[in-house]
Amino acid sequence: MMEEAASGRVELRIPRQAQFVRVARLAACALAAQLDFTYDVVKDIELAVAEACTNAVEHAVARPAGGRGKAAPAQALGAVADDGCDEIVVRFASDSQQLVVEVIDRGQGFDPRAVEELELEGERLGGLGLMVIRQVMDEVDIECDEQTGTCVRMVKYRAREGR
Repeated sequence: MMEEAASGRVELRIPRQAQFVRVARLAACALAAQLDFTYDVVKDIELAVAEACTNAVEHAVARPAGGRGKAAPAQALGAVADDGCDEIVVRFASDSQQLVVEVIDRGQGFDPRAVEELELEGERLGGLGLMVIRQVMDEVDIECDEQTGTCVRMVKYRAREGR
């Protein structure tokens, strides 16, 4: 379900399943095109949203009861309705200067610095999603918290030369 407010905000909630990443990707593409980004930038935004959502599908794990102990992968738990780990929230906000996209999952989170160190050292234990996102977006910020999950915040400026 997509909701649009007068403030230039759109929120999309999708199940944390691979087949729904396409829904978020297409929403990002349509919104970026409406904001008159160039074709290449629209595709960059679409790619970044797809990568962030794919990471949430693949890596978000449910928090154990009480917040202690080893976390179990959400897909192994079946329906995890009580902690929200079965859902990805994609928020879009735009103004005259930028498009901000947030991809939020309620999983246990991770240490983004550890991923950055692996990327810098050239080690590839998985995909290159975060590196790709950083390459195609103007700003990327990742906040992780064991209690609230992970938020990947991506910004693309509208007024940049050659956007």
